[in-house]
Amino acid sequence: MNAHNQSNTLPMGTRLECYQIENVLGVGGFGITYKAKDLNLGCHVAIKEYFPASFAVRAANTCTVNSKSSNDNKIYTTGLHRFLDEARVLAQFKSRSIIHVNRFIEANGTAYIIMDYEEGVPLSRYLLKSKRLTEYEIAMVVVPIMEGLRTIHQSKYLHRDIKPSNIYLRKQGRPVLIDFGSARQSIDNRDEAVTGFVTHGYAPFEQYNTHDEQGPWTDLYGLGATLYRCINGTSPVDALDRLAAIQAGEPDPLKPLLLEKPDNYGSEVLSCIDWMLSFRIENRPQSVDEIIHRFKAIRNKRSQPEAPQTVLSQKDIDWDAEFISAIELELATYIGPLAPIMVKKALHESTNLDELHQSLAINIDSPSHREQFMQLFSVQASTSQHSVTADRTTTRNSALLNLSDTQKTDNKFKNKVEQALVKFIGPIAGVLVAEAMSGSLSRDDVVRKLLKEIQNEADKNIFLNEINKN
Repeated sequence: MNAHNQSNTLPMGTRLECYQIENVLGVGGFGITYKAKDLNLGCHVAIKEYFPASFAVRAANTCTVNSKSSNDNKIYTTGLHRFLDEARVLAQFKSRSIIHVNRFIEANGTAYIIMDYEEGVPLSRYLLKSKRLTEYEIAMVVVPIMEGLRTIHQSKYLHRDIKPSNIYLRKQGRPVLIDFGSARQSIDNRDEAVTGFVTHGYAPFEQYNTHDEQGPWTDLYGLGATLYRCINGTSPVDALDRLAAIQAGEPDPLKPLLLEKPDNYGSEVLSCIDWMLSFRIENRPQSVDEIIHRFKAIRNKRSQPEAPQTVLSQKDIDWDAEFISAIELELATYIGPLAPIMVKKALHESTNLDELHQSLAINIDSPSHREQFMQLFSVQASTSQHSVTADRTTTRNSALLNLSDTQKTDNKFKNKVEQALVKFIGPIAGVLVAEAMSGSLSRDDVVRKLLKEIQNEADKNIFLNEINKN
């Protein structure tokens, strides 16, 4: 079976009317999002395919999607109708804080929403390198997102899945809310548990059952949980754990931020987040208008020239995934498996490449090795972008692939790698391969990066053998 059938994604190069699929952007419980080329206009778009993985399957060697069994037909069809309804509503929104929907296509037994493609990174990925946001950055993110939520709520819709991965930081412009979990409302009305359709830590208790009313307060809880992650570095305690403790007469295990008093955050922003994370519905803000003015006041305390230089302003540092992977790989040759930990710590503490290199080099005991490491990466100070030159001085990994280290990846290689990797890590393989190959990595570096996803050493060897086959 082909890799795209095993991973349930459309094969790269598939045509949907005037759109040609290029790669997978993300896979969720209810859909798959692709980057595609509009062959008429010559621009890129994002396409979300309705594909509820729990009860849908793609027919072998085709693009057609069907329900897994006759018992799932009604659920699948109801969800599909809801998916299209959501697309029609989203297409009406003109807020700059909501991803713009252009049209939808019904084909292959399913449907596709055509959206604007935005350059940038999810907040979740940005937090992997920066760990936390400053108070000012929080306000810069939350105010536009709240404005988008207000538009959604006024139309009697809810997002229901606010979390860091669904807030997208554009490279230029304001943050945007993505992935509305289309068809989720209909699916949640099934006579079965719905805990599989929530994100633990970010969903309030009313999303775990069909008895409590959901409303704007539900989305505000998810947004409060997201801001908690931006300050505390971890997700909040799950709502079910909070419920169990409260019902047992024990204290709420989610300690208010106002009591924890994390450094460099004022009481105003901490109390706002605590309010949004109130366990009981009646204790939370009931609408965006009740709380947005507080974050606007926090934002307005700082003038724009003083804004921190992050992805939110795009004027200084912008670590990218390929750079992080390359420097982790190189450092590991000197200090072993501790390299990823040390790199993450250094990324959080460094404000430029020189500081990053110095911070990492001190972990290498040998002076000669330390100097060698420093020489491997150079800084192009004339631009704000980073250039990494990996002028390898050894051949320790040259036999990893029987391929040129400078030869760039192509679609045939991509399909082979995805087909081999999916056997060991499942459907997420398509996403990881697409991400690894989205930059300018050589084939060797792509494979090194993907090898980290396979835990068993014997499986790693099988993976290498598979992709080395002619």
